[in-house]
Amino acid sequence: MIKYMKRTFSINISMATIVCAMMTTALFSSCSNDEEQIVENQQKPVELKITADISTRAANASWTSGDKIGVFSMDGTTPSYSNMSYTTATGNGSFTPSQEDQTIMLPHDGESRTIAAYYPFTAAAASGTYDIDVSNQNNQEAIDLLIAKPVSNVSKTSPVAALEFHHKLVKMHLTISPGEGITSAQLASMTVTISNQPTTGTCDVINNGNVIVTSATTSTITLLTTNNGTSCEAILLPANSTANMILTFNIPNAGVYKWAVNSAAKSQSFDAGNKYKYDISINKTSIIVNASIEDWTQGNGSGENGNAI
Repeated sequence: MIKYMKRTFSINISMATIVCAMMTTALFSSCSNDEEQIVENQQKPVELKITADISTRAANASWTSGDKIGVFSMDGTTPSYSNMSYTTATGNGSFTPSQEDQTIMLPHDGESRTIAAYYPFTAAAASGTYDIDVSNQNNQEAIDLLIAKPVSNVSKTSPVAALEFHHKLVKMHLTISPGEGITSAQLASMTVTISNQPTTGTCDVINNGNVIVTSATTSTITLLTTNNGTSCEAILLPANSTANMILTFNIPNAGVYKWAVNSAAKSQSFDAGNKYKYDISINKTSIIVNASIEDWTQGNGSGENGNAI
């Protein structure tokens, strides 16, 4: 009986030793795996996150669902990613890669990058030079060039680039009302043009550059007319002088009316980012214009009168 008990006791100790050894091996293996996982995570790059703020655009006061921006990730002066397409799915200003292969990854070693961006996206801007053409005003969102001031020190540990976009072109907005001798029906058939306009230019979107006019000659641009002729808009290139720029209102069965943009003191030049507003009343024998200027993103203008020609 005693021998049997000793043998049993000896067997139990042996099994416990084996179990303990197995647990120890598993524990060390788990710790090793955790350490390897930590090292692996430290060696992985991190995806760039983008938020973008804008106060106003050509068509509406916020981003629109599906809007696309072009994004550059700069290592000093060298692009590590060029012209990647990012989309705001709901228009809330949060942008994600338009496709998986458009994703910008930040270096795993913590090196920082500078993020530059522009709107609207075009594949033609891969070099960082954006080509501008305002000759056709029918789709103003397509020509409303916005550029974000580059955001520096974006890295794996600080992966969010908060971009603030600004207008690089000029907006002209006309509010038109029928005066004495002019009917609403006549106004609805009106066409409005502005003369002496450069129509093409370029802009360095990586470095938040100014617009450079490339037009060898000037042209007459037809404004986009909406709301039965009571509202007209144009997005134009900046200009140091508005001399010889003429707004022409062609109203069927009424006549042709002209107004010199340069006749208003606030319209001596077209400065990038500004919105030039004109309240216009067209009478059978005259045209009355009240002009004002405001920052495209903050309304702070005041009015003045202009003269018809």
